[in-house]
Amino acid sequence: MKSYPLRSRILLLASVIQLQPLIGHGAAGDTWVRKADMPTPRIGLSTCVVNGTIYAIGGYREAGASGMNTVEAYDPVTDSWTRKTDMPTARLMSACAAVNGRIYAIGGDRNFVSSPMKIVEEYDPTTDTWARKAEMPTARSGLAAVTVDGKIYVIGGLTTFGAAPLSTVEVYDPATDTWEQKAPMPTRRGLLQLGVVDGKIFAIGSSAPPSGPWLPTVEMYDPLTDTWSRKANMPTARGLSAGGAVHGKLYVMGGKDCCSSFATLEEYDPLSDRWTKRANMWVVSPRTSLRLWNFSASEVNGRIYTIGGTSEVQAPHPGYSLVLEYTPPISPPVLRMHLTQSGGQDVLRLEWSSHPDYVDLLQSQDPFLAGDWIDVGVLSGTGQTLAKELPMGAPAGFYRLQRTPK
Repeated sequence: MKSYPLRSRILLLASVIQLQPLIGHGAAGDTWVRKADMPTPRIGLSTCVVNGTIYAIGGYREAGASGMNTVEAYDPVTDSWTRKTDMPTARLMSACAAVNGRIYAIGGDRNFVSSPMKIVEEYDPTTDTWARKAEMPTARSGLAAVTVDGKIYVIGGLTTFGAAPLSTVEVYDPATDTWEQKAPMPTRRGLLQLGVVDGKIFAIGSSAPPSGPWLPTVEMYDPLTDTWSRKANMPTARGLSAGGAVHGKLYVMGGKDCCSSFATLEEYDPLSDRWTKRANMWVVSPRTSLRLWNFSASEVNGRIYTIGGTSEVQAPHPGYSLVLEYTPPISPPVLRMHLTQSGGQDVLRLEWSSHPDYVDLLQSQDPFLAGDWIDVGVLSGTGQTLAKELPMGAPAGFYRLQRTPK
């Protein structure tokens, strides 16, 4: 059995808290693999996951082309594609999100000269059928959408290409087929990327206002309090990127700015509010990076799949059929700590990101006797943050995590 020793130990002695670094094993993963091409090459598409299958929806073939209504399903297990019923409304630069096994295609444009749409259509993969739903209040394209607690949060976007982007946040409840306005995003932007970790929404990067720079801005939205807060900027300013959330971390891949496209992959850890450079996107070998933008990406079973897109910045930048699978690194767990209150008592809260394939064992050791490690608790999760609260009167000692496969 493979076990990762903790990269840090915590010493709890009365009112003294000391973090002592240890040397950990190197991370596994951080690799790219090419998969079966999508049947229809395209850019500006959106993707959603239902029951482990990725659905690629809409998009366009190249610059100046009209939107598509094509729907194709990718099965990562069999590495194969299946054609599905066309979406009723052809569109490009739309967003989609899944709730309770159904997919909602939201907004977008029919082409680059028409006005954006408000149209929302629901797709049921079980029956392979579409149904019209309540329109989004604000017509827009270049928007982004994610699901939190059964509701779809639609953020940002453009009213027309070349116009000032939006700060609009609207929430759709599929259970009631209704929309609700929420606190606007502090920074106006379109062509942004969204990610969700522990129920918080992170808005990352974007196109800029007309004639302005592309942005590295990161802002976090808390649906429970309807509030926004600023986070550490992404190292690479860009928009039209894609990625996903895996094991409590966010991954931003590819994208472009005014003049060039990127192969860059950067990882964001919400717990530490820090960014880490990861392996560039590539197809043939790690030495030949692939610059990609205006693609879509979805996460399945701890891996991120990038679908479609293009590398050419200048028109006609034809769409690709390319599908890449990225496996994020599996790092040793790192404990983080802070003082808080629970039940009116001061406690030391230990936090770390879990891994869906591993069980974490929290242990303690007497710092003076240096005897055996004593089990404090066994915890496992699905890539979200785990926590253990220790009363300030807990026995003095070192605390560590041991991670073993399930």
